[in-house]
Amino acid sequence: MLEYYLKGMLGAWGSPALDFIRDHPTVVAAVLLVWLGFVAAGRWQLWRIRQESVKLVVAAAHELTATTPHLTSRELYERIYILWSERVGRWAWFVPHRLGLWPAPVTAKTVQQKFSFSPEWVAEVLRQHEIKLKEDGKHIQAH
Repeated sequence: MLEYYLKGMLGAWGSPALDFIRDHPTVVAAVLLVWLGFVAAGRWQLWRIRQESVKLVVAAAHELTATTPHLTSRELYERIYILWSERVGRWAWFVPHRLGLWPAPVTAKTVQQKFSFSPEWVAEVLRQHEIKLKEDGKHIQAH
């Protein structure tokens, strides 16, 4: 009865699809396993991009604060954004799409949809690494 009800709801295209799923569970499981592998690989690559971004921000902060002592997180962000957007494509092949259901190519725009690479993010990374910068007339203090 439930199967009849589902086939009626799914219509002309859904009924054969439901029959295929029921008749070929191994094929369906293999497809879902491959899909899960892509999702997991994309999440790992996004994690790796975050780690590389942190390394880039910390290295740039150390380098630039030596020459520009009154640097703000916004100025640091503006100086490294172009470098970050060039390198982000080298750090991974794909990341999960904005909805997380399929892979998307790595570009600065797609990565920024998944995590906010912004002056605020840069300031938080510097705070976590106890790097002090000038910010709106005050120094950022590490917590």
